[in-house]
Amino acid sequence: MNSFRGMSTAVRVFAITLVSLMLVVELWSAAYGAGKEKKDPKFRWAFGAIHGSAPKVESLKGTSVLSSGDKLKVMVELRRKCFVYLIHHNSQGELNMIFPYDFKQFTSDYQVGRRYYAPKGEAWFQLDNRTGTETFYLMASDQRLLDVEYLYAKYTAAEPAKRPEMALHLVSEINGLKEQYRASENHEILAREDSVERGFERASGADPTDIAGLARDMWFDNLYSETVVVEHR
Repeated sequence: MNSFRGMSTAVRVFAITLVSLMLVVELWSAAYGAGKEKKDPKFRWAFGAIHGSAPKVESLKGTSVLSSGDKLKVMVELRRKCFVYLIHHNSQGELNMIFPYDFKQFTSDYQVGRRYYAPKGEAWFQLDNRTGTETFYLMASDQRLLDVEYLYAKYTAAEPAKRPEMALHLVSEINGLKEQYRASENHEILAREDSVERGFERASGADPTDIAGLARDMWFDNLYSETVVVEHR
């Protein structure tokens, strides 16, 4: 109070206005900083394809059309701790967990800031001659999706004759997670609607093309879901 004594009325009004403005700016900066922190991505991922012998790599989103011989590759990079899964459901009804490489990876080799490729190194997956719809389910969660892990483990351990039914159970579980995501996170990025198993095979030749440049930052609260469909013709 004493610091304002002796000031003219105009000067006092200016000083009070300046202090008020500084408080508003400080509060706005704090709120903006909190919002920015919330928006920090939890992971980055890239899903790339090379058509035939073309040197260009393209990002796969939503629904794409590819041909036998085309190559596919995935990259996942954690920015904060979360659990990322990518499951392939091929046109013959078979399932393959593309990422993680196995569930033990979550406790043995799962580091923030490291890029994980599937397949590893310079290898690529390659579409074989079995055409049809190839569906890729991406899920990410703050907690491990233990139901998904349990159903996939049961699927891989089952006799071949029982696998189609168990695959449907797992896809049903994934669809339930997608519905949960839509209900809780529709103010964020929405999920897209639109043993390598049959459908694609490991390419025999390596390709040094790096798909990291295609990576997208992904953020979510609790759960994220996205579906990528490849029409293999």
